Order: sequence, then C-alpha cells, then structure tokens
Amino acid sequence: MTNAAGTTGTSEIRSGWIPGAVRARPVLLACVALFLFSVTLYLLTMAPGLTWENEGGDGGDFLAAAHTWGIPHPTGYPTYLVLMRLFSEVLWFGDEALHGNIFSAITAAIAVPFFFLASRKMLLRLPLSDTRGRYLPFAAALVTALGFATSNLHWSQATITEVYALNAMFVSMFGWLALVARARMDRGESARNIRLAMAIILGIALGNHVTIVFVAAPLGAWMYWPTLRNSPQHLRQEWLPLAGLIAGLTVYIYAPVASAQDPPLNWFFPDSFSGFSSMASASLYQSYVFGLPAEGIDDRLVSGARLWLTQFTALGAILGLVGVLLLWERMRTLAVATAVSFLGLFIYSIAYNSFDSYVFLVPAFLVFGMWISAGLLNLATTMIAVAERRQSGWLAMRKRWILPTVFAGALIGMPLWSIAFNYEGIDISDDTEAADYVDEAFSVAGDRAVIIAEDIPTFGLWYQSLVADPDRDVAVIATFLLGFDWYWEHIERQFPDRVPDGFENAGALNRTKAIAAHNLGLNPVFITDDEDRFAAEFELLEDGPLWRIEG
Repeated sequence: MTNAAGTTGTSEIRSGWIPGAVRARPVLLACVALFLFSVTLYLLTMAPGLTWENEGGDGGDFLAAAHTWGIPHPTGYPTYLVLMRLFSEVLWFGDEALHGNIFSAITAAIAVPFFFLASRKMLLRLPLSDTRGRYLPFAAALVTALGFATSNLHWSQATITEVYALNAMFVSMFGWLALVARARMDRGESARNIRLAMAIILGIALGNHVTIVFVAAPLGAWMYWPTLRNSPQHLRQEWLPLAGLIAGLTVYIYAPVASAQDPPLNWFFPDSFSGFSSMASASLYQSYVFGLPAEGIDDRLVSGARLWLTQFTALGAILGLVGVLLLWERMRTLAVATAVSFLGLFIYSIAYNSFDSYVFLVPAFLVFGMWISAGLLNLATTMIAVAERRQSGWLAMRKRWILPTVFAGALIGMPLWSIAFNYEGIDISDDTEAADYVDEAFSVAGDRAVIIAEDIPTFGLWYQSLVADPDRDVAVIATFLLGFDWYWEHIERQFPDRVPDGFENAGALNRTKAIAAHNLGLNPVFITDDEDRFAAEFELLEDGPLWRIEG
C-alpha cells in the first residue's frame, strides 16, 4: 500500500520486525555497531608491534619522531605525530609500537560510521520514487559501510602505524559535513558553523596527509556551487571558513618549535624558512609526482584496475558503476565532483613513482563506496518496482522477500566475501619479523655501536635506538640521507665522538667510509647490507642480521 507521502508500507516495515530500541535511534545505533565491528576486526588482525607488512615500513620513523617530539620524513605530518603521541600517553599497557597500531585501528574504525553517515545523507538526496521512507537509504548505506570496512586497502592500513587510517577518518568526516551543509544551504540556511567546522578539519587534516585535497576541493566546490552560480559576490563574505582553515593549519607550528629543540630525529631542520619549506613541500619527493617512466604505466594501470576490482569484490565494482551513472542522471553536479575526486586520486597514484603509491587510493575507494551505496539503493528500488507492477507470478507472490534477499546478497557478496578471502592475507597479528630483526641487531651490536643503515631497516632501527632501547646508545646512521649537508651536521652534533669532523662536501659514500674508518678500533661498527659498493670498500663479516665492518 502507498500512503500520501508516496512511501509504501513504511510503518508496517518499521513496526513489524525492527526492535523498538533500534527504531528509536537507528542511525546512532548503526554508527556504534559499525565502529564496534570495525575496531574488533582491525584489533584482531593488526601487528603486535613494529612491522614491515602491509606497507608499514615508515612506522619506525613516525614512532621515533612522535616519542622524541621530533620531525619525521616530509611532509612532517604534525597532526599525526601529536595525536598519536597523546593517544599513546593515555594507554597503560604495551609498548609504543603497539600503541601506534591501536591508534590506526581506532581511527580507521571511526572512519566507517562517518562513511555510513555520508552515504546515507547522499542517498536521501536522490529523487527516487520509492525509498520506503528512509529505510532503504539507511540499509544501503549500512551494507556498503560494512563493505568499506572490509575493503582490503583500508583494512590493511588499520593494522599498522601509518597516516592513511587517520586520513580516511578526516576524509569521511569532511564528506559527511559537506553533504549536511549543502542540504541546509539548499533550504536557505547559512550552515556557517558547519562550514567553519569543515574548514578547521581540513586544515588539521592537511597536517596529516595532503591527499585529502583531492576530496575536499571538488566536494567544497559542489557545496558552494549554487552560490557560485547564482550570487558569486557572496563568496567575499566567506571569511569565517577561511579563518577556520588557517586556524587548522596552525598545527604546522609544531615543526619549527620541535625542530628548535634539536631532537634526535630532525628531518630538514624546519626551524629555518628553507628547512620548513623543504619539509612542508616534500621537496625530497617532488620528482616522484608524475615521475613514473612511460614504460611502467601499462603495468601500473593493470595493477590499479586489479586493485579496484578487489576492493569491494566484483559485485561492488558493478554496483559502483551503476551508482555513478545514477548520480549522473539524478544529481549531476555531485556526480562530477565525486568523479573528479576519484579520477584525480587514481591518476595521482598511478603516476607517482613509488612502489607503494597505491595506498594513496584509500580516499578514492571511500568515494567509490558512496557510488556503491547509490547502486545498491537503485537495485533495491528497481526490484521492488518490478515486483509491484506484477499482479501474479513467482515474483509478485514473494514481494516481502525481495528486500531481505537483495541486502543479504549484498552482505554476502561484499563484506563477508572480503573477510573470507582477505583475512589471511591482511592478518598480521603474529608478525614479529621487524621487531625480531631490530632486537637481534641490537643484541649483536652491543652498547655504543654504530649501525650504518640502508633503506627498509633504518626506521625500525631508529625506533629501537631512540624509543625502545635508548640506553644502549646505538648510533643508527641512514646512508640514504648522508648526501644531505643538514643530516651530516645533525649527526655530527648527535654523535660527536662517532662522526668525524669535516667531510662537508664529501658525498654519501665517502661519508659512509669516513664514519666506518673513524670508528674502527674504537666502537663496534656494522652495516645492514652487503651491497657490492660496500663490499668493495670494507671487509664485511656476517654477524646475525648485520655485517660487521672489520677493515
């Protein structure tokens, strides 16, 4: 039966099989349930400590910087450092590496209910003829949120110490607030406080990871589109959100203040203007942007397509394409905004010349998940419409089972399928490789040793020397930074008895040789890799996970 408002059986659905407590506050209860489900999944599968799995190699750098109030690799990530350090101070159990992983699990889990709120808000804007009141948008958003929670990229970043889980939280919050603000502005309200909150969140989020811009810029433009189209002069009065953005960006004050204390980890010395500019602009990595060689593009495109197909399973991929087409038909400006966001992130990730650039796609799949919710809603409403047009037959006799079947199929086809097929690959709850490596390395090296570190082990060894086991006073020196004068000056001050004077313009290899020669006969000196360029210069003796330099 259809009531005057154009809905069919809403009161019957609500009173029949949904408990009273859920009917009272379904959205709040759904958010709580989504968070609890997600955080449980992530805590069960996260690493127990330091890890290199799931692209967690930067974790040691973040942990060492956060727990010495230092500066990690560009862009400095002040928001992440401060929040993770404060979170760690609250916990009374476990070590700092465990705390970093728990922080990711919780922030990734917070992203899921905000994704649900954003998807639901978007679906409520769709002018479909039959959404059963608010029940179908609610159900479609809920099922898709579970699909996002179990998408393998977001899930994998929830298990390690990295910035991408927190980035997903900020992106989902911003997206939800943009939809809320636009809805109120369409009703003639100013939504000034919401836009101020969005601006502050954006500023703070930029202190975590700059890829939020790929979502914030198109959604912000969509939110302001009616104003831009009808009365652009009113944008001159938008000083409050601008002030909020600037207020949020003040999180970057952390960098020069912390750097001025000369912490043991102090990339680029951002207490100077040139150092701050190099850090905040990530000058070290600028050549990576659109730096992928032409011959690598085909392979990267194939990998990107495969990753897209596996995030929400094949069912989700199909529903997402259906959903964006529906948005194009019913809400074209929002379809354009989200498409710009998704494609911008996809192109940036594909063309970025780094083996792990695919992790930039977490916000892109968050956007794609919103398309999936639209596709799922369209499927449900279409099936109901077809059934109700039929007066007889198998489908007409089973109308009451259509919606449960559609949503049960979506649950099986996305989140349950993802858990079944991704759990083993993502689960790193028993991974101790990185932790075992640094423990054994320090056991072999002994007190006051010098470890000349190459690539992946470096950050873990920094964490061990500065946070987990500082009493050993082990000097961990990164060969890949020895070419920078600022780094040479820094380790000269940090380890004056183990780093020789001079060699200001000697180059990385000559500086490595000088450190080794200076310490031979005085302090144990090791290197983490027996590459040919080192084997040709030194006599290397394998000693546990390290190579001892003998002469």
